[in-house]
Formats: sequence, structure tokens, C-alpha cells
Amino acid sequence: MYDRTFGTEWDELSREEAVHRAFALGVAEGVGNRRPAEIERVMEAFPNAYDQSLVELAYDEGRAKALNAADEADDPEEVWNALVDGAGAPREPPVRAALPGAITDLTLTQRPREGPPSSLDFPSMLRK
Repeated sequence: MYDRTFGTEWDELSREEAVHRAFALGVAEGVGNRRPAEIERVMEAFPNAYDQSLVELAYDEGRAKALNAADEADDPEEVWNALVDGAGAPREPPVRAALPGAITDLTLTQRPREGPPSSLDFPSMLRK
């Protein structure tokens, strides 16, 4: 499944490609097609710990999702197709932490809170 979708002939990977490959490798392991040499190779493509941790998180997430999906489906191919599209991209974002926390935790998409800001609220000791 992994070989058919991605292939193993690569020299460089972007962070996004590495995360997608790691997620797919995790899915493959979750359905019984373990590729330890390939995940090591993907990890070694990045010298810094931050990128390596993203790759590892994506791998773990893919494996966990595959194990959960395998409970409901008997066919490994069905699990693979449910989690990885034909181009090799995960059908759901593999790692929320792929963006720094300051970006992912922004509340720009949430509706503003009603009422005054909490800093303008009365302290609890002044309330009845």
C-alpha cells in the first residue's frame, strides 16, 4: 500500500511530505505492513528535534487511527483507503501540532465573547 502510493525513491522531503509519509507509514503498520527502515529514513531527513517530533507524532497518529479503524473493517485495503487518499495525503489533518501553538490556538475563527472583557468585570469579592 505504502510503496504503491509513495514509492521509496526519494532524496529530499519537505516537512509536509514527511508528515504525510509518516502518517501513511503509521497506517500501514496499523494494518500489519510494518516498514521500520522507511520511517527511520524519513526521520533522518530532518536534523532538528522539532521536525523529527512532528514526523513521530504523525506516525503515531496514523498508527492509532488505523488500529481504531481496523476494529470496524476487516480488509487492510479498506482501512488504508479510509485514512489515506490516492495521492498519499491523509484524509484528516495528521498532526494538529504541525503549526506552532501560537497559530493553532488563535481564536480568530471563534465568535467574540458577549459582555465586557473579564479585566473590566467586578472582582468576585465585590459581587453579592
